[in-house]
Formats: sequence, C-alpha cells, structure tokens
Amino acid sequence: MTDLVMAIYAEGRADETFLPIIVQRGAEQILAQRGRTVVDVLEPIVLNHSIDRAFSTRAERILEAARRAAGYHALVVHADADHPTRERALQERFMPGLERVCQAQQALERVCDKLVPMIPVQMTEAWMLADPEALRAVVGTRASVGDLGLPAHAREVESDPDPQRTLAEAVRNALAPRPRRRRIVTGDIFEPLARQINLERLGTVPAYQQFASDLTDTLIALHLAE
Repeated sequence: MTDLVMAIYAEGRADETFLPIIVQRGAEQILAQRGRTVVDVLEPIVLNHSIDRAFSTRAERILEAARRAAGYHALVVHADADHPTRERALQERFMPGLERVCQAQQALERVCDKLVPMIPVQMTEAWMLADPEALRAVVGTRASVGDLGLPAHAREVESDPDPQRTLAEAVRNALAPRPRRRRIVTGDIFEPLARQINLERLGTVPAYQQFASDLTDTLIALHLAE
C-alpha cells in the first residue's frame, strides 16, 4: 500500500480546519474511482503561521511552503477568490508563487513541485453551505433549509456575495431556541462539517469541480490515478 502525503498552505483558521479534511476526502474519492493501486490518503499537513510571519509576499510564502513540503507528493495552495470568479485570484495569488517554485526547481533546490490551486468562490464558507442537510445535522436543528436561509442547490453558493455571513446567520438561527449554555460558536462546526458534507453535492460547485480536476491531474502525474 502507498501512502499519499500532501501538505496544504491555507489562508486562515477556518480554512486550516475545514480544508485539509476536504482535500483528504476528495483525494480518496478520486482514487476510489480512478486509482491504479491501493493508496492510503493521509490528512494533509497544514503549513502556515510561521511562514506568514517570516515572508512579506505571497509568492515568497508559497515558495517557502514548497520548500517545507519537499518530499511530499503534492502541496495544495488555497486562496479565497473574494470575487465572483476564480481567475483573478489564480493569476495574482497562485501563479507568481508557482513561478518561484519552478525557478527554484530549475536551480536544483529541493521543493515540492506538484502545486494544486484551491480557490473557493467567494470564500471557503461557500463550500460549507453546499450541503444543508449536513449542516443541519452538525448543528443539531430541525429548522428547515429555508428557515436557516440556506441555498437549496449547491451550485447556488457561489452567487452569495458574503457566504461567511450567511453561514453565521444560519448557525445563529438554528441555535436560537436553545438555552444560552448549550449554544456553540460557528468555528466549532468546521471539522465535523468537513467530515459529513456530501462530496457529490460539493462536486456540483464549479470552484470545487476545478479543484478536483486539478487534483486528479496531479494524481495522474504521480502515477496514482488514470
């Protein structure tokens, strides 16, 4: 059995909690469908805070993440689009880092050269809205999807200009009937939601589709998928 070892460079605390599990589950799904051999997908190693403090530009941070991920199979680089499309974030916040990594590799520096962009539109919280039933189960509410103000279809989450606010309001509405001492904060749901969210539903979200496609290409290049 082969172990798939990945790292992720993510933007914030919520991303660090939610996205590594999504990456792991997404890779498992791809390999279950297209794998060439039995692969144990490990939860990605999170690379972040010391990098952010030590380097001033994002390109330098991505290069340092690639250095720290040397020997790993792949490095997932997350950047919220903060925009209705992913193209600007890809060009401005991923490609310069990728170019620095390619230059380092050409200079025979030891780096991870398999970089996979992960760019949610508008932000990671949009993906958290893709499966209302999983969200309702994690929060523990009988309130309807409509009562919580959630989109009925996963593909609609990218049209929400502020999914972070939508998620916070949904959690607040779900918990409103509870006594204050039994309430939770939004951050408490990130990990369990990542484990329960239906990847088939998430797979209808265009930005996730693109990430899954890029990850598939990487797994093919690694001769783990076909």
